[in-house]
Amino acid sequence: MGKSSMDKNRLAILKGLEQKLAYSFRDINLLSTALTHRSYVNENQQLAVSDNERFEFLGDSVLGVCVSDLIIKKYVTSPEGTLTQIRAALVNEKHLAQLARNLQIGDCLLLGRGEESSGSRAKDSFLANAFEAVIAAVYLDSDFNNIKNIITILIEPLLEDDNIGSDYFDYKTALQELCQKKYKTVPIYMVTDSMGPDHSKIFEVRVVIVNKITEYGSGKSKKDAEKQAAQKAWETLQNEENQS
Repeated sequence: MGKSSMDKNRLAILKGLEQKLAYSFRDINLLSTALTHRSYVNENQQLAVSDNERFEFLGDSVLGVCVSDLIIKKYVTSPEGTLTQIRAALVNEKHLAQLARNLQIGDCLLLGRGEESSGSRAKDSFLANAFEAVIAAVYLDSDFNNIKNIITILIEPLLEDDNIGSDYFDYKTALQELCQKKYKTVPIYMVTDSMGPDHSKIFEVRVVIVNKITEYGSGKSKKDAEKQAAQKAWETLQNEENQS
């Protein structure tokens, strides 16, 4: 589908996304392909258009390289395992879907009737995949430097947030893996207190690691309290690892 034969409404939608990306496509059809789901292609075979699955594959790799570059420069003393988990957290489905929502990518998707009626336009999986495909479209239309700049603009503000770890890092899983490696055991969590009325309780949780490390966390749920305690214990273990 050439630009001249593209529906004017479709072209206007794509131009709107271009503005949000601060990037002007030389071949707007690449962006259109990035936003075309397989269900739409299956229902409109006479149009001879392609779906975005190959773009998703490429976009996932490009995004991984760019985010790796950002975090290795931000967390200069962190070991490989930590960097891997931070990268995985930053590019997970939920997070990518939110980036897609910020760009209103859902409004740009071409979906089949079944997916449209089931609300797929707002689903995390569809949005995350489309975001990766858009990344690939920019990369194919220009070069690595252009897409790296765009990804940096989208991701870098998160890295400036002091709460990036607690927001996006799975401390409970990281702590468990570190404990298994270091002590051949797993952390033990215990609720030590709960305060306040039933509708607004604050829980306190203690995590113990082989009677060597004890940390406390608090939160509005047991899960939040465990997460805070796990973060403190993980940071203690990491400091020990770095010092040794």
